[in-house]
Amino acid sequence: MKPRLLAISGSLTGTVRELSDSPISVGRLEENQLCLTDPAVSRNHCTIQPIDGQNNQGQNSQYELVDLDSRSGTFVNGLPVLRRSLDHGDTIRIGSASFLYLTHEDETGPPRRRASDLSSNSSLETKRVALPAIEIGRMARDLTALFRISSVINSIRDSQLLQRELLQLIFEVVPADEGAVVLITDLDEETFETCTWNRHTDSPSKISISKELVHRAFWEQAAVQINAQIDDDPSAGEQQNILCQPLVAIERTIGVLYLTSLPPAPPFGEDHVYFLDSASRIAAVTLENILALDSLRSENSKLKRQLNTATNLVGESRQIRQVSDFISRVAQSDSTVLIRGESGTGKEVIARSIHQSSPRSELPFIAINCAAIPETLLESELFGHEKGAYTGALGMRKGKLEAAEDGTLFLDEIGELAPPMQAKLLRVLQQREFERVGGTHSVAFKARVLAATNKNLELAIKSNEFRQDLYYRLNVVSISVPPLREHSEDIPLLALYFASKYAQKNKRPFKGIASEARSLLLGYSWPGNVRELENAIEHAIVLGLTEEILAEDLPTIILEQQSAKLAGGKYHDVLNESKKEMILNALHDSKGSYPEAARTLGIHPKYLHRLARNLNLKSDPP
Repeated sequence: MKPRLLAISGSLTGTVRELSDSPISVGRLEENQLCLTDPAVSRNHCTIQPIDGQNNQGQNSQYELVDLDSRSGTFVNGLPVLRRSLDHGDTIRIGSASFLYLTHEDETGPPRRRASDLSSNSSLETKRVALPAIEIGRMARDLTALFRISSVINSIRDSQLLQRELLQLIFEVVPADEGAVVLITDLDEETFETCTWNRHTDSPSKISISKELVHRAFWEQAAVQINAQIDDDPSAGEQQNILCQPLVAIERTIGVLYLTSLPPAPPFGEDHVYFLDSASRIAAVTLENILALDSLRSENSKLKRQLNTATNLVGESRQIRQVSDFISRVAQSDSTVLIRGESGTGKEVIARSIHQSSPRSELPFIAINCAAIPETLLESELFGHEKGAYTGALGMRKGKLEAAEDGTLFLDEIGELAPPMQAKLLRVLQQREFERVGGTHSVAFKARVLAATNKNLELAIKSNEFRQDLYYRLNVVSISVPPLREHSEDIPLLALYFASKYAQKNKRPFKGIASEARSLLLGYSWPGNVRELENAIEHAIVLGLTEEILAEDLPTIILEQQSAKLAGGKYHDVLNESKKEMILNALHDSKGSYPEAARTLGIHPKYLHRLARNLNLKSDPP
């Protein structure tokens, strides 16, 4: 039987048009082979054309619908399409008219009789059918349910609530007793997330889901319908009807719809399969978008926790415990905090810890380095500017003060702030408002202020480099961060923390720090404090060739400037002399070949080159 279109709504309701081997044009103009007198229909709305391939009778067996850039769009099963191949039972909506695409005769189909063609220029045969009232009612019910599903899924952004609402609406059409939306999070590990529903209890149920059917529907991307034994117990003698429909979205198949019914309910009908296919395609796209949005939100929260952790102070010394206690006490207040200490001691880490431990932790943390921004740009960077405030100001731009909103503003290297900017910052802290550059309206400033400096502000005040009144505004609560040399007992913990961090970042195995390297780390004075230690450990991880950090992996300055107080210093001197002698002998025996010498010593050639450099050996042996 030839494929045909059955009009189920609109001006042509009840007519059937057989499709021929040539394209059919649809539109409002009378020249179209299918003319629809509907203002919502474009003059040339779409075409229905055959796709290469014929059935056993030599007729085209497959057609596709192509939208011709219509104003109101062309819809298949409730979804807008530009080009779509048609399957038996697809619902096509053009304006207010709806058509069913049919490729074979239903067993329960009603008798049909021919009628005249309503389009004056069409050579197609037209059939008019007298549909039974029950069939028209079923079509209306299905369309109503699909429209309701489309409306509901566009108004819900919670995944679980959406799945429950979807099941309830499906139950209004499909005579299932229990149902579930099964989302496949990991097919290999067989990890599923299910949302269930029971018609009789109007609540979630403990439906038994066959993983075999889920896999089959997932891989075949087609509905699976069977009768299965309940609980896999043949002696029970009772079977349930199962209908499993894949949820095929845009990028992937995200799961299945799983419906069951118990005797004496009849098996699911073909009309139920068609309806569930349409409903699943509508819901799958929305579910995929919601799941992607949830994943992005989770990843965003994870990154925020990694960036702003309240437990990012590493160490067990008395000094670190005092700093942690200070953070816990000042975090709950809104007082301005001045953080003082040498460069590299971790002043910004402490500022972030205060922010993350405070009630403002979910609000922005804005950091600005007052020494890194030129004085000419600092005012615009802090306060923002209005359009046309100066050459190049093409639009309004918010500054750091405004971007901080109700969160925390961290002013690093506040001691390097130019005197004119000191006066403007003082006014902001006093009045809690400011104006953008070139602006005339005040903007409220609500953020908490944290400041840090490695400069002696008292001496700067005496030399007129820093305003005394600003100092008092900033120095409401202050803390001095101890340099690393004053809590050297924390060096091993800090070294292990940084080594694990950079080993994971560089995807390298890490087992520990050799005792010789640990002694060198403890004996070094660390003028650059924690920042210098972090750089030294990253250097060792990147350049190291073993799973341990060895002394030779550390920067040269640490090897050269060993502390005079290092216990066992003579031992290291003797050890280094022994290494020199072994390397020179191996190079002499191999006639200067580093690969051959490395093979003799049982080490990597690159490691041998590095040892030679660290021990100040010449490239060529004598």
